[in-house]
Amino acid sequence: MKARIWKKRSLEEMKERVFSALEQNVNYHESSVLGVPASYLDDKVFNQDASFVKDAPWISTLIQNPNHIGCHTLGKSESFFKGTQAIEKELIEVCAVDILGAEEGTCDGYVASGGTEANMQAIWVYRNYFMEEFGADKDEIMILCTEDSHYSMNKASNILGVNILKVKVDEKTRVVNQSDLIEGLREAKQNGKKYAILVANMMTTMFGSVDDLSPFLNELKSFDFNYKEIAEKMFISPKTVRKHIENVYRKLQVHNKVEAVRLAMDHKLI
Repeated sequence: MKARIWKKRSLEEMKERVFSALEQNVNYHESSVLGVPASYLDDKVFNQDASFVKDAPWISTLIQNPNHIGCHTLGKSESFFKGTQAIEKELIEVCAVDILGAEEGTCDGYVASGGTEANMQAIWVYRNYFMEEFGADKDEIMILCTEDSHYSMNKASNILGVNILKVKVDEKTRVVNQSDLIEGLREAKQNGKKYAILVANMMTTMFGSVDDLSPFLNELKSFDFNYKEIAEKMFISPKTVRKHIENVYRKLQVHNKVEAVRLAMDHKLI
């Protein structure tokens, strides 16, 4: 598939793009800025006039530390960091259009530093979606997940002011308890819940749980919930991915991909 958004750039083109973007951002070192949550490297500790900095776009962004808080790829956002936000917007379009096959201009997003932040951000996006598109009240929205889900689900529930329904799972198989799911949705419906943000697991750190979406989707439809699922795209950081891989290797008693493939072939799995 031909890339529609991504373009290969030379080193000089990348430097031009980054430095041009930084020039459009507020500069904490040169400007007196109030009301903007931000910080920058102390020039008494880090020499910002070092000769190599002018040829180092990555280090320059660390020095200026643009603060990208909130969603801004589709809607309006603060103007303090419009230069580097434009780059982030392009990156999200590359992921959405060229990798996931979405239509241009249809996906919002946020580049997060870790899994907790990304999970909470995704739930924030969907909570606001229900409130803005359907006029939903926060008391009508809930997070739906299993008891194996990441602790960031509880944080999101607390911070964003929406209830959470955590469904029980089988202790051995980690498969969702169907009767508990049905009873939980029935009670939620009776308590006025109309909208569900479904978050399913794609290999949890503790148990390696992978949730089947079918039971959730079938019951949400049967109870006539309006829902959005962020299940197939669990937001995790590279560090978390490495941890999951290490857990899989340990359970299989192998040390690398080669040994894992060989074990699968021995058991006629591939």
